[in-house]
Amino acid sequence: MIKKLIIYLVLTFFTTAVAAEELIMKCGKNTYKYIQDPSGDKVVWKHAKATGNKYIEWCTDKPNKKWGLVSVEGWTRIIKNNKATCLIKKATYKKNGKKKERTNSVSVSDFVQLTRHAEWYHTNTGSKKNVKDVKCKKKKK
Repeated sequence: MIKKLIIYLVLTFFTTAVAAEELIMKCGKNTYKYIQDPSGDKVVWKHAKATGNKYIEWCTDKPNKKWGLVSVEGWTRIIKNNKATCLIKKATYKKNGKKKERTNSVSVSDFVQLTRHAEWYHTNTGSKKNVKDVKCKKKKK
């Protein structure tokens, strides 16, 4: 009897699942999800057209063909303390047979302040820095 009790206690204490905490924010047509996990925090995003309304990994070196993205060079992703930062040295797009480049791109998503900030240079605007600030809304699961 004592042996069974010990086995049940051990199974109860060591098989309890650790749930990952999620913070979700909606920024325009994009939805971002910050997942806090003991194995490492990560961010996923979804968009009706670009991802087929399914969550995919955010800020990767894999081009998103649906948006015309052909290549990504020199990318870095920093995810910690409920903030996600994506740095991309150069992204090449192709639309209607024309190539365009976006360089020195910085994107910061703050899941506490519910904001997104992005800045980049684009071949269409030359040496002018493009800046976009978006206020987001907290979304329930």
